Amino acid sequence: MKVLGICASNRKKGNSSIVLNELLRPIRDAGFEIELLHLGELKILPCRGCFGCSGTYHCILNDDLELVKEKIDAADAIALASPCYYLSTPSPIKAIMDRLASWAINKTASGAHKKYGVAVSVAGGAPIEFSLQRTYTSLFLGLFNCEITGQLTIGHTFTKGEILLAPRKLQAVAQLGENLLHSLEAGRCIKSPQTACEDKITCPSCLADVFQIHEDGRMVCPVCGEELKRTEKETEQVFNRFTMAGALEHRAHIIDNVIGGMLASDEINRRLKAYWETDVLPQNDYPIDRDLTGVTDLADWDNAAEETLKAAIPDELRGVIRKVMSKRLLQDGERHMTKELARRYLPKF
Repeated sequence: MKVLGICASNRKKGNSSIVLNELLRPIRDAGFEIELLHLGELKILPCRGCFGCSGTYHCILNDDLELVKEKIDAADAIALASPCYYLSTPSPIKAIMDRLASWAINKTASGAHKKYGVAVSVAGGAPIEFSLQRTYTSLFLGLFNCEITGQLTIGHTFTKGEILLAPRKLQAVAQLGENLLHSLEAGRCIKSPQTACEDKITCPSCLADVFQIHEDGRMVCPVCGEELKRTEKETEQVFNRFTMAGALEHRAHIIDNVIGGMLASDEINRRLKAYWETDVLPQNDYPIDRDLTGVTDLADWDNAAEETLKAAIPDELRGVIRKVMSKRLLQDGERHMTKELARRYLPKF
């Protein structure tokens, strides 16, 4: 089994590096394979929102993201050590999630084997100064298919190496590492007792510590979607985005957005052109007819068109994209899909 240790700090041999070393020490001593990834040594660009990865799950930007992706994919567990910058994690953490989300959601939706994850953070101030830290570390681990065994944030640790003034805190970090080790050995997620966060309520599933309070009084974790029921009974899991079912639902929302954008693409382009040329908003809403009933039987695809679709669209999306393209073909008064028409109707983002 392989454990990937990720250090999200730009400081070399600072507090996060020390924390990660102590977090991994029990696992290393037990003889597990460990690989380290220092994000501060990598080039990670922000997402451009171009959807260039939609057909291949491979980002078109030329940096070190594919290396990160390969390391995450090969790991059985992830140990994340992160500093807190402005209330939360450094920007590369968010950039990695933004750019690998499509790939990661598809992996979970396809039933990939669950990993285990643990996160320890260091912050310079009091809890109010790192109030969103656990949100992003939980989101990172959950997105990459980890059942989260423990979380810990250590405050008042600002100066490089300052964590060494508090060996008791490092002992708590080592206990989190022990717990991750036990989870790997047992083949199931064993939640660590090290889950408290400055007397705040934490999500029993992902261990984040923020909640959305609905008008009817329900408290829902915005990270994993778990609803917190404050009763003596265990939390009833209504929805969790980090399960296979949750990932499938998330992917269905994305596909629905793609369908809408494809079916309304001509109108969108007209309105975009008019808006930027005249600086005037359109006056009327445009309802999108998403009904795809029967379109496959009415449109005829030749082999070249089928190959064009196959080369551009991944397997799990191909069926519905084919229906949308067929509907657009029929709307334009055509019935035979050629290679040239397929290129025209393929989704463009």
